[in-house]
Order: sequence, then C-alpha cells, then structure tokens
Amino acid sequence: MPVGSVIVHDGILIAEGRNAVDSDCDDTRHAELAAIQRATLFLFRHKRQCTIYTTLEPCMMCLGAIVNVGITQIVFAAPDPLVGAAALLGSIDYYRRKGLQVVGNVRRDESQILLNAYVQRTGLRPHLATPAKA
Repeated sequence: MPVGSVIVHDGILIAEGRNAVDSDCDDTRHAELAAIQRATLFLFRHKRQCTIYTTLEPCMMCLGAIVNVGITQIVFAAPDPLVGAAALLGSIDYYRRKGLQVVGNVRRDESQILLNAYVQRTGLRPHLATPAKA
C-alpha cells in the first residue's frame, strides 16, 4: 500500500516507515507505527519536539501512539474516510489537552492518485479510492 510516514525533528529526518498491512497480512503494520518504532529512544528523549508526516490520515491506533510518544504535530496528505481519526483530537479531553496540531490535505492530490492506483491494481482497500480534490 502506498502509505509512508516520516518523523522530523528540527528539519532533520529521524525515522521513516511504510505500510505493510497487505504485504505482511498484519493489520498492525501501519506506516506511522513503523516510523515510531524506529525512533523510540529519540522520541523518548525529545518529547514534544517532533512532527510526523504521513500519506494518509492516521487511524485511531496510530493517533494513540502518536500522542503517547509525544509527537506534537501531524501533517497528512489524503483523508481516510473510513478509519481516519484526526477529528477525534477535538472530541477527547486527553487528546485535546496534549495540544497536538493537525494539518491535513497537504499534497492531497498526489497521494490520492497513488491510493487510487493501488486500489485499482489490487482491488484492496476500496474505501481509499476517492476522486482527487480539484
């Protein structure tokens, strides 16, 4: 699946991850978690100093991990109409108190084109195949 994530600190790439849910047949192999797992010690030592960039709006599982490791900003490209959880930040007191900033739809069209091609090629994850924003 064409979903990737990177973690950045002061403009420097700290870690990257890719989604392997379909290739590994493991529903926990999300790009955000892969990036976090590659940077656990750094994130522990630099709480509230990192940004995560990701191709797809994070799900509830990834959002929880992002908040708990102390990342302060999420930047995502394409929204996930089925399991995207960015809207939860404003509705759950714990998340709201963390003051996490979310920026969505950054390079949305480019990411949506990749997602659409993946769905067309594999037939998997059809909810991700939506028209690119005009």
